[in-house]
Amino acid sequence: MNIFLLLIILALPLLSQNKRKIDSLLNLLKTAKHDTTKFNAYLGLGNEFQYTNSDTAIYFHTLAVKIAEKIPGPDGELRKGEAVRAKGWDCYVKSDYTNALKYYENSLNIAEKHIGGSDKNNINRAQKLRAAVFGNMGVVYWNQGDYRKALEYFFRALKICEEFGSKRGQASNLGNIGLVFDDQGNYPKALEYYFRAFRMHKAIGDKTGQAVNLGNIGSVFHNQGNYLKALEYYFRAMELNEETGNKKDMAANLGNIGLVYYAEGEYKKALDYYFRALKIHEEIGNTQGLAVNLGNMGALYLKQKKYSTAEAYLKKARKFNKELGVIYFLKDVCLHLSDLYYQTGRYKEAYEYYKEHIKYRDSMMSEENQKALVQKEMKFNFEKEQALKEKEHQKKLELERKEKEKQQIITWFVAAGLVLVVAFLGFVINRLNVTRKQKNIIEKQKKIVEEQKKIVEEQKKLVEQKNKDILDSINYAKRIQNAILPSNTKWKKNLPNSFVLYLPKDIVAGDFYWMEYANNFVYVAAADCTGHGVPGAMVSVVCSNALTKAVLEEKLTETDQILNRTRELVIEKLTNEDNIRDGMDICLVRIEKNRSFIQFSGANRPLYLVNKDKSLTEIKPDKQPIGRYEESKPFTKQEIKLNENTWFYLTTDGYADQFGGQKGKKIGTKQFKELLCDIAGINDFEQQKEKLSSFFKEWKGNEEQMDDITIIGIKC
Repeated sequence: MNIFLLLIILALPLLSQNKRKIDSLLNLLKTAKHDTTKFNAYLGLGNEFQYTNSDTAIYFHTLAVKIAEKIPGPDGELRKGEAVRAKGWDCYVKSDYTNALKYYENSLNIAEKHIGGSDKNNINRAQKLRAAVFGNMGVVYWNQGDYRKALEYFFRALKICEEFGSKRGQASNLGNIGLVFDDQGNYPKALEYYFRAFRMHKAIGDKTGQAVNLGNIGSVFHNQGNYLKALEYYFRAMELNEETGNKKDMAANLGNIGLVYYAEGEYKKALDYYFRALKIHEEIGNTQGLAVNLGNMGALYLKQKKYSTAEAYLKKARKFNKELGVIYFLKDVCLHLSDLYYQTGRYKEAYEYYKEHIKYRDSMMSEENQKALVQKEMKFNFEKEQALKEKEHQKKLELERKEKEKQQIITWFVAAGLVLVVAFLGFVINRLNVTRKQKNIIEKQKKIVEEQKKIVEEQKKLVEQKNKDILDSINYAKRIQNAILPSNTKWKKNLPNSFVLYLPKDIVAGDFYWMEYANNFVYVAAADCTGHGVPGAMVSVVCSNALTKAVLEEKLTETDQILNRTRELVIEKLTNEDNIRDGMDICLVRIEKNRSFIQFSGANRPLYLVNKDKSLTEIKPDKQPIGRYEESKPFTKQEIKLNENTWFYLTTDGYADQFGGQKGKKIGTKQFKELLCDIAGINDFEQQKEKLSSFFKEWKGNEEQMDDITIIGIKC
């Protein structure tokens, strides 16, 4: 069963459709003389209809955009950014996530245009708009099950809100961060963030924010099986949503209350709340809400063994979730359909939907979680099989007991006397026939159970083999990728005073390091290809081969020429009718034999030089990737003279982007540069590598590694 959690977002109050306020805004439009007044009226009207009629909200917000375009200067542009963001939220309410993200990107571009200006007021407005957009984007990614991106955008929004002292913004993002921990089953952490958010909303008198967090707290107690506490918080949230007229969250509360009654076995009550929630979702056009409630209703009918009704609701839920691309709910709907077809003996369809469930589930989990979940499923299937055996065994014992009782009755009547034998002879024969039929039924049921057992065992073997095949394929991909990396012998021969810190996020990586000796030069590079895991590794093989071809086969010596040719080869290999736009960021260095000069070219990745006085110089790259790019230009090169005892470092962005530490923040580029300055004073390159590695592990702690990591240090 799925709990439809509630979210709130920065700087966008959930306004009720207040007729008096709408009339006031419409009257204001009639008398408005200035564009700024008209803009505020249209924006306000759109907000009033946002949760009751999304299409009307989009209409008014579009008018607000057009008015903002008439207002000159930064004021008009920033107002346009606010209205465009509001349109993004209108699309989110309709579960149109694609257009929502498109509007958010447009709004973010407007905001970032004014961050570097000179007017402090406009800078502040732009920063607040950025925080709001980051929070909105986090909500969309949360709905799509992309927890890594959701958490990234929520923390970015929270940081800006803390800098500006925006309590409403901090509360909104704290609650949304709680959602991510909630989905990952980290309930203590989720409750910590929910209660922090609730207290902050209460302090500023925000009833909508209070309601959202009360509902989310209820969902945690629900997941933990504390139904009394869950209902208490759900009903408190309902009261506040009724006060504010927030129909979308009201519908979510109704659906969650229905889930509690379902868990307690009160199916009639559960259906009543599901239908009430469904009616509101239909009224406001919330497709995601419809999909969730249809799935919950299908699961309930399946529990009642009303198979045809359950199938209809579950298929509708699957259709809506598939159109929306929400795999978080889609995986559970497919599992319910698999269970339904298994119960009704349609094993082929059951297996197909089970495979679909596994596909969506695996796309949301890491390799470790995949293993744990498969083991959990196997345990579940085994326990289910054992429970079925026990049930059949008890049934058989009961039948045998009854048969013995019947035989005793027969024996007693026979012993009563031969006088009664003739009278009861017909009765005895009848009872023997009944017993024979019952034995036949038991034998048939036994055969059915054995056949079902075979099917379960075959499915178990299929799942185990599938899991093994996937892991074998990934490990083989690792062997292929390792083959393109320089060997230790080759590396030490050409670069004896150096180290490589290489930490893939998964078994295989999108990062790779590269080194060749040609034309009396040593060429070395650190590269970050699009993606990570198996897709990133596939791209890395193409990119590494392109570098090698440019240097060894085509005899290019200048680093800018090498990158230009590599780009051509990568585009040629990775571009087809599907318009693939993969490629890589790279830091490439050519080292002269006497180590006094180096030549550098970079695609989005800089080169860091640290002198013996621990002063760091950052050599800027070209701001373009290796791959298809709309504004591609020829790459440039830089000749650099090295001082004695100079270290230089080639890196990808994974190290600096890692979340962790006491506040759950990124290491960041600034702190990373400070680390390089610290280790440059250590002559032993292995100690430098160990210090970088140990700092990373301590900073990361229990957090998930965010990306592949490659750092190369070389002393000249």
